[in-house]
Amino acid sequence: MKRLILSLSALAAVIIASAQVKAPRAEWRFNAKNTAHYIEKGHYHAAVGQGEIEFVGKKATAVAAGRKAANPAADNAQKGDYWLATMPTEGLKAGSVVDIWFPFLVEPSDAPQDFALEYLDGKQWKPVFAANKKGVNCHSTTSDKWPRFAWQSVRLDNQPADGKVQVRLRQCSKGPLKVSLYGTTHDAPKMLALDERIPSDTTRVLFIGNSYTYHNLYPLILKEMAWYEGHYLDCNIYIHGGYTMKQHLANHVSRETVERGGYDYAFLQDQSLHALRIGTSADMDVVGYMGKMKEQVEKHSPKAKCFIELTWGRRDGNNATKGKKLASLVEGYPQFFTSYKAMQDVLTANTTAMAQKLGMGLSPVGHAWEIIRRERPDIDLYSRDGSHPSYAGSYLSAAVAYLTLFGEPFKADMPARLNPETARYLRNVAERVVLKGEKL
Repeated sequence: MKRLILSLSALAAVIIASAQVKAPRAEWRFNAKNTAHYIEKGHYHAAVGQGEIEFVGKKATAVAAGRKAANPAADNAQKGDYWLATMPTEGLKAGSVVDIWFPFLVEPSDAPQDFALEYLDGKQWKPVFAANKKGVNCHSTTSDKWPRFAWQSVRLDNQPADGKVQVRLRQCSKGPLKVSLYGTTHDAPKMLALDERIPSDTTRVLFIGNSYTYHNLYPLILKEMAWYEGHYLDCNIYIHGGYTMKQHLANHVSRETVERGGYDYAFLQDQSLHALRIGTSADMDVVGYMGKMKEQVEKHSPKAKCFIELTWGRRDGNNATKGKKLASLVEGYPQFFTSYKAMQDVLTANTTAMAQKLGMGLSPVGHAWEIIRRERPDIDLYSRDGSHPSYAGSYLSAAVAYLTLFGEPFKADMPARLNPETARYLRNVAERVVLKGEKL
């Protein structure tokens, strides 16, 4: 069988030195340069952990996919072909849990295509999700732009053979299909080994958001954090860069995610500057569309509690605020963009008022962000663009979300790609904000 191989490299030495990850982890990251290398050489070097992905198929050809030709793909894939992800797991015990994040796209996309997402346990391939009699347990979306985010944890009954965990996405529909892995630096496939503990409860959580949610994928950090605190989060998610609640309501994949139902909680993250519009001449019915999303969640999950995410202001207030979509806001209300403080004050006031009006909870990341900027300016919560979160910023979002869900102080340290003292400080500030109500 022809094999199209993507290999993972270790982190750069400087990143390894600062990492505090104890559990085996593998994260693939896609860009056009490396995908071109994959097509030419059959190898794809990623950034985090060790392992590889390979496509196993009789007639498949390695190609690039996506708007920026950034995603590795297999063209002419046939029934029975599969992507195979392998992660070395030295010392992983039987009974350990592995969290699997595996987004993918398929063409043609006029109808859902059948797949089996499976993991190797001993010598037996087992379904990651419950499967039908044919082994099918997941389907592609009917879109060539919006992926299926397959996300689930599995418990290994056996110690991994040969010291490695293997996961495969096997095609069950007849070909030919073009099957591409999906993701940016932040939301490409990932595998993370946890430990063998038995959580005390299971909580189903929905995330609907955009790039503030998918940068560093804070929901994955939250799931890992909850695990080490003794809770299991069974999560579902739909994320798309720059999306508003209006756009999520119009997107059929986002709607399908909501309509699966059975959620206990939902975190709703609107476009990061949308709350600034509320009550202005540039208002786009921000409150109304958030209310409609709340109604949809509650229609399919009647017991769910919805939280609005109170996000943070840009580092200097005016970062990345150009573009036609923002012109009416920026030109009409320049005072919102003069500084971080000016922007944060409006975001905080408007988001808080919206949550109260709609009878929704608040995940107050912005309050914690503001305290840390004042107390510890040495901790950079931003990525280079001064808008999106750094890993520390995403870790803070996860800590606030955890406390919002469970209302209990942290009891355990989790493996984190942060200095342990920094991680403890971020969790402490989250406790001060969520449990004690501290604000600036």
